[in-house]
Amino acid sequence: MPDPLHILAIEDCNADFLMVERHLKQHGLSAICHRVDTLNALKEAISRERWDLVLADYSVPQLSFQHNLNLLQAALPDLPVIMVTGTVGEEKAVELLKLGVCDFVLKGNLARLVPAIERGLRDSSELKGKCAAEERHRQAQRMEAVGQLAGGVAHDFNNILQAIFGYSHMILAHTGDNEAVKRYVEELLKASNRAADLTRSLLAFSRKQAVTLTVIELNDVIQGNETFLRRLIREDIELKITCSEGPLTVLADRGQIEQVFMNLVANGRDAMPNGGRLSIETRPITLGQDFIDSHGYGTAGEYSSFSVSDSGTGMDRETQSHIFEPFFTTKEQGEGTGLGLSMAYGIVKKHNGFITVYSEPGRGTIFKIYLPAVHASALAVKPEVREAAPPRGGTETILVVEDDDALRRLSKNVLGHYGYHVIEAVDGQDAVDKFVAYGDRIDLVILDAIMPKKNGKLACDEMRKMRPDLHVVFVSGYTRDVFAENNVFDDNSVFIQKPVSPDVLLARVRELLDKRAPAGGGD
Repeated sequence: MPDPLHILAIEDCNADFLMVERHLKQHGLSAICHRVDTLNALKEAISRERWDLVLADYSVPQLSFQHNLNLLQAALPDLPVIMVTGTVGEEKAVELLKLGVCDFVLKGNLARLVPAIERGLRDSSELKGKCAAEERHRQAQRMEAVGQLAGGVAHDFNNILQAIFGYSHMILAHTGDNEAVKRYVEELLKASNRAADLTRSLLAFSRKQAVTLTVIELNDVIQGNETFLRRLIREDIELKITCSEGPLTVLADRGQIEQVFMNLVANGRDAMPNGGRLSIETRPITLGQDFIDSHGYGTAGEYSSFSVSDSGTGMDRETQSHIFEPFFTTKEQGEGTGLGLSMAYGIVKKHNGFITVYSEPGRGTIFKIYLPAVHASALAVKPEVREAAPPRGGTETILVVEDDDALRRLSKNVLGHYGYHVIEAVDGQDAVDKFVAYGDRIDLVILDAIMPKKNGKLACDEMRKMRPDLHVVFVSGYTRDVFAENNVFDDNSVFIQKPVSPDVLLARVRELLDKRAPAGGGD
């Protein structure tokens, strides 16, 4: 049986109210009706309960219909209002319809009342759906704009960190037995690593963080982290994990999905300062086209889902509209970065999934994650494992192209220290000019991916017109997959994301140079 409708009746005559209520029941409409006939009673009813519909008489001695309508539209703009009266003329009725009344029914002819209610509810539902879709579209546009900003901030900050990382490693290489200096520099590197973690969070939100996709099973991820989860939450929080009977396989970066999972659990823990219940559940689900259309991306079909719910403080709608934005937090200063949920949002969307939230103040919060399901037999892509090796230098000539003066000097110092001859260029056009001027002397080019005048790809394309087999190292504060769709990379190129230690830079340079036909120069 469907739930009964909650109908608010603005009516001064109790006999007319009972007549309308009886008519609804006689015609099969399940409804709970409540009558008000004063302004205070109307205001109390609006604030106290959720209503599905308003039936309003036009002439109520202590109430102005226009004032009633304005009050209802301000407090409950999507609530359908039907005028039920016997005293209004056709011209007045048309005027009221223009002001937002759904319909009007004469008390002497209630035959139209149930059809008018059904139509009003249907129109209201369609309008709510349209408004919700428009709001989701506006929210998506806002998040996209914030994501672009966050990605740009992370890129610029990675350039600064690159200088800090690089020169710190250079200092370590020259400290000798000075233990005090070593400790100071090591602390500097620890702080730099924490800053790098923040930029990775920003890149994850802006969906510019690299992913390593493998076939993973969500139940395994959750159960495998259960011990850690119990340490993450407090003793006054009851943890309940309910996993689906069958496997839930998805193609995802396990580390990033674990980050999403941990961030949601930590968020739930923080929402229950006085203890409570944290529930985690996994299950398969089929998402229809309506769900896809409402979000504006993705495809209908089978998804693997997990949810994290808490019995905590909950959130109002205004807070919910901002929770995925970077640096937005409701916590006290110093208690959180405001990046946990924004990072979760970015990671899930990068995996072509969805994240939804339902919350009410005082009633807790439920986050649901949907990831496209894959067959368990799909081949896993194993990440490449590189073994650390001591830096090796050489005597080759390297063109270093970097518009940031400090980073360009850093690269020159590092490469020069290990025996390489360095030619500098300050932007993409300067790189092409230097390549023309020095011709075959250049053995390898290190290119910043984003520069003035010509970006790294355009500069590379022009240089490779002159020498197709040119070896190139691309570096950027963004990640490789941002540029991969433009077919930038091939067997004669590698990508390095800033910030990077001098040892890694030297190793990648040596790897590329060693691929060339033997011509001397390496050691």
